[in-house]
Amino acid sequence: MPVSFRYHSFEILKRGGGSRQIRTPFPDLMLLQRRVSDLLQNCVAEINQAHNRKDQLAHGFKRGRSIITNGTKHTRRRYVLNIDLQDFFPSINFGRVRGFFLKDRNFAVHPDVATVLAQIACHNNSLPQGSPCSPVISNLIAHMLDIHLGKLAFDTGCTYSRYADDLTFSTNKRIFPASIASPVQGQKHSWELGDSLLEIVRRSNFTVNPQKTRMQYRTSRQDVTGLVVNSKVNIRSEYRRRVRAMAHRLFMTGRFEFVQPVRELNGSLVPTVKEGNLAQLHGMLGHIDGVDRFNADLRAQGQPHGIASAKNLSN
Repeated sequence: MPVSFRYHSFEILKRGGGSRQIRTPFPDLMLLQRRVSDLLQNCVAEINQAHNRKDQLAHGFKRGRSIITNGTKHTRRRYVLNIDLQDFFPSINFGRVRGFFLKDRNFAVHPDVATVLAQIACHNNSLPQGSPCSPVISNLIAHMLDIHLGKLAFDTGCTYSRYADDLTFSTNKRIFPASIASPVQGQKHSWELGDSLLEIVRRSNFTVNPQKTRMQYRTSRQDVTGLVVNSKVNIRSEYRRRVRAMAHRLFMTGRFEFVQPVRELNGSLVPTVKEGNLAQLHGMLGHIDGVDRFNADLRAQGQPHGIASAKNLSN
């Protein structure tokens, strides 16, 4: 099949600005990639069971994990540091995918098998964002990054987690560890990443996006992968209000509006108000309900909202 007929491409707006290129495979290739994804997920489960691993560092695109489990690791913290990996999926090219399946001791497949797996997974020499098997393969390749950053966090009294290209460190220490990040002298609320962290990222063949480094303090709103984590994982209040207004508009008029990106003649993506559909509203309501149910289950079980206890804030 010609390369041009394997994927459908479109762009979505990022919450922090800019756009993200999404490439979804056409049906036959998507079915194949889903089967590869399921197979690799099963392999990961067997490997973790065989080595008695809990593997709690990565939370994106994993069975039993979500933005909720990711955010819960960082509730009630004095400092929450968010870091973004630049071009996460595009930086994982054909050679890295093939080399992983060849060299990783848990896989170590035949060279022909490694080549076929990389051919199935890659498009234009990188993992396409939108393919069903890109997430699990990216987690496999980024696993060593997680191990080294997790050790750095443990050694410095921090908690670490990753959701796709979003890295988060948090702590209740009075002074944030300089090996991870330190304040820029003379620039209020500006932080620079520590040499130890940057060296680990570099050796893992990834790159930090310097524009996306953000330190959040307990005196202001702290969020991790879109959820507020100051006292418990929760939905942003403005998101709730926006969805409530959409639902009210639908009930009153039979329609509602939704912001979608539209490409103008100069090539730029501009947020444009368009008529929304029920699937979009259903997804947003489901997101809110999932977080609310998680917190309701914790209350029913008599468990605290999050891992860190409030008394640790005084340490």
